[in-house]
This record gives sequence, structure tokens and C-alpha cells, in this order.
Amino acid sequence: MSLFRKREPPASGPGAEQALPRAAACFTTPAMTRRAADWLGNLGGCRPLGILSDDYDDVVWQCTAERADLLLLELDFSNGVEDKDVSSRCDIAVEVRRKLPDCRIYLVCEDGHPEKLAALEKAAELKLIDGYCLGDLTDRQARAWLRETAETMPGGSAR
Repeated sequence: MSLFRKREPPASGPGAEQALPRAAACFTTPAMTRRAADWLGNLGGCRPLGILSDDYDDVVWQCTAERADLLLLELDFSNGVEDKDVSSRCDIAVEVRRKLPDCRIYLVCEDGHPEKLAALEKAAELKLIDGYCLGDLTDRQARAWLRETAETMPGGSAR
């Protein structure tokens, strides 16, 4: 038995256009990541993946290995938590995009930090990320991001 299964080739032929986006979630704790992946799975319209380590290299490696189509990264603005701030999450986004140019990347931020809004808007303006959500991520917003992701996938216009 191999710990790392060989990746199956992408679907082709009839019905391939119905492929669901691979949605990766990386939140500030493994428990929150698992909850986010379960929540995405329950929303439907994607194949969820929880990235339990939020280490830069681990996130990039797992997104690349799983060929993620969408990545949700949670920010943490707690004092002393610099590796989960806007700039560090944008560093991950840039590297994931370098390896997966079509991967859509969104940041999820807790409400109550208006001082971070300018950095988030600048990151979106520079196209380091595709967007962000301040406060609770609603099912409506998540479905919109999944729909946008599906539309940019090969064959996405048929969805």
C-alpha cells in the first residue's frame, strides 16, 4: 500500500464538462479547516479539501498536488500572529498562482478590523487574490465563488 496514491488523470469524454471544482480550505486551526471543508461539501458544487497545515510550503504543495481550483485562506489578526496576516497570505497566493495559474484565491477575514481593509483591497486590485470576505462567509458568497471558479474551468461555460 502506498501512502501517496497516484493522481487520477482529469476526466475526459462525455460528462467531463460537469467536473466539479476542487475547493481547498486552509483556516487558522485544523479543526476550523475541517469544518470549512465539510461546510463546502454540504453546500455542494465542489469537491472539498481541507489543508490542515497552514505552513507556506505545505499549502502550496497540497494545492499543487491536488490541483486545487479554488483556495480559501483564513486570516488571523491576533497580536503576534504575523504568518496569517494579509501579506503572508498573499505570499501563499502568489506561489499557488505561479504553479496553478487558474486557481482562484479568496481570503476570509474576521470582522472588526477595518484597518486591514486597505491592504485587502490593494491585494485584490493587484490581482494577488480574487476577492475577500470580511465577517462570516455566507453560503451565498461561497456559492458565488464556486460558480465563478466553475465558469473559469475548461468547459466551464457549459455549466
